[in-house]
Amino acid sequence: MSNYEQSPVEIYAKSSYRKYAYYVILDRAIPRIEDGLKPVQRRIVYAMSELGLKATSKPKKSSRTIGDVIGKFHPHGDSACYEAMVLMAQPFSLRHPTIIGQGNWGSADDPKSFAAFRYTEAKLSQYSQVLLKDLNAATSEWIANFDGTLKEPATLPARLPNILINGAMGIAVGLSTDIPPHNITEITNACITLLKKPQTSLEELHKIIPGPDFPTGAEITNSPEELLDIYKTGQGIIRQRAKHFKEDDLIIFNELPFQASSSKIIKQIADLIQTKKVTQIRQIRDESDEESPIRVVLIMRSNRCGNEAFFNLLYANTDLEKTHRVNLTYINTERLPTQSGLVDLLQSWLDYREKCVLSRFRHALNMLNARIHIVEGLITIFDYLDEVIEIIRHEDEPHQKLKDRFKLSDIQATSILETKLKQLGRLQEHQLKEELKKLLAEAAHLE
Repeated sequence: MSNYEQSPVEIYAKSSYRKYAYYVILDRAIPRIEDGLKPVQRRIVYAMSELGLKATSKPKKSSRTIGDVIGKFHPHGDSACYEAMVLMAQPFSLRHPTIIGQGNWGSADDPKSFAAFRYTEAKLSQYSQVLLKDLNAATSEWIANFDGTLKEPATLPARLPNILINGAMGIAVGLSTDIPPHNITEITNACITLLKKPQTSLEELHKIIPGPDFPTGAEITNSPEELLDIYKTGQGIIRQRAKHFKEDDLIIFNELPFQASSSKIIKQIADLIQTKKVTQIRQIRDESDEESPIRVVLIMRSNRCGNEAFFNLLYANTDLEKTHRVNLTYINTERLPTQSGLVDLLQSWLDYREKCVLSRFRHALNMLNARIHIVEGLITIFDYLDEVIEIIRHEDEPHQKLKDRFKLSDIQATSILETKLKQLGRLQEHQLKEELKKLLAEAAHLE
C-alpha cells in the first residue's frame, strides 16, 4: 500500500490557496518594476531574441516563437501565450510595441480579430533593445526554467522604466494593477532630473510628466490637481475624451479614448438617434482606413449644430468619453507587491538601473583584467620562446614547469599551453605591448 499524508481539509485548502495566490501575484499577473513585464511577456521577448529575431532580421512564423516559449519557458496554453504576444504587437494596445507583426494582428476596432499563429509572422521591434541591450550573465539574475534544463532571466535589464512607458494591466488574487502608458521623452527627462537631483519634489516632476500618454491619442480632461493627487497616492481615475474637428456640416472624430471601439460608438450614437435623444445628426459614417485608422463622421442637419450641450450628451451616453482606473501596483526589487506614488516608483527603478550599470562595468572590467593577465604572461615568455617550445615538447608536466621557470600563474600557463605553436612563433613583442597598453587604458577608464 502506498504511503500518503493526511491533513484536515481546512488546513490543506488554506495552504494550497496561499501558494496559488503567491504564484498568480508574483509569476503571472503583476509586472516587475525592473522591466515592467509579466513573466509571459518577458519569456516571449527573450525567446525571440534567442531565435535571432532582431528588428533588422527577417520575421519568422509566430508558431515558431510560440513553440519555443511554451516548450522551453512557459508551459501553458498556446492560445493564451499567443494572445499575450498579439497585445505586444498592437500599436493601439501598447504605447511602444516590442514586436513587429506581419499579417492580421487585429484592428483598433476589433483587437481580437487577429489571425491564428500559423498565418502570422513576427520579429522584435527596435524598442525591444531598450529591454535587451545589456542582457548578460552579470546584469540579470538567471533562474532555471520549469524543468530545470535551461536558464532564463528573472528580469531584463531595461534601460528605461518600461513599466511607466508602456504601462501594465493585470488582476491577481486580491490585487490588481492599472498603470497607464506615458510619453518616453517625458519619463526619460524625469529620470535624468532625479539622477541629478534626488530630492526633486513630486510637483517638480509633475511639470515634466503632466499626465499619461495613451497610444490612441484623445485628450485627458482631469485637472492638474487631480493628476498630481493620482501621482502622489498611486491610485485614482483618468477621464479621457475623444478629439474632433468640424468641416462645414460635418463633425469628425479622429482620436478615440484608449480601448474604445468605433463600431460600438457608432451603434451607441445610432441608439440615441433612434430614441430621439439626439436630433441634430442626419447620418453617421465610419470612414476609417489605413491612412486614417480612426475617422467617425457625423453629418449634421445644419452647420450650426453641435453646441456644448450636444457634445456633453454624446460624452455622457457613449464611449466618446471613458474613464481609466489608475493603480500603480508592481512587484518591487525584493519580490514583494507594492503600491506607491510616482516618485518612489521612479527612484526604485533608478536604484535597480544603477546596479545593472555597475554590474555591466564590473563584468567588462573582469574580462579586461583576465585578458591583461594573459597578455602579461605572453610578454614574460617572449624572449624565451625557443625554451618554452622545448618545455612543451619534451616535459611530462609542462604546465608546472612553465609556472616554476617563468613565475607564471595557473591561468597564464594554461593559456600558453592552449596557444598553437604556430601562433606562439608569430608573437611580436611590440604588438603585445600595444595591446597591453590599450587594455590598461580601458580598464582605467572603467575603474
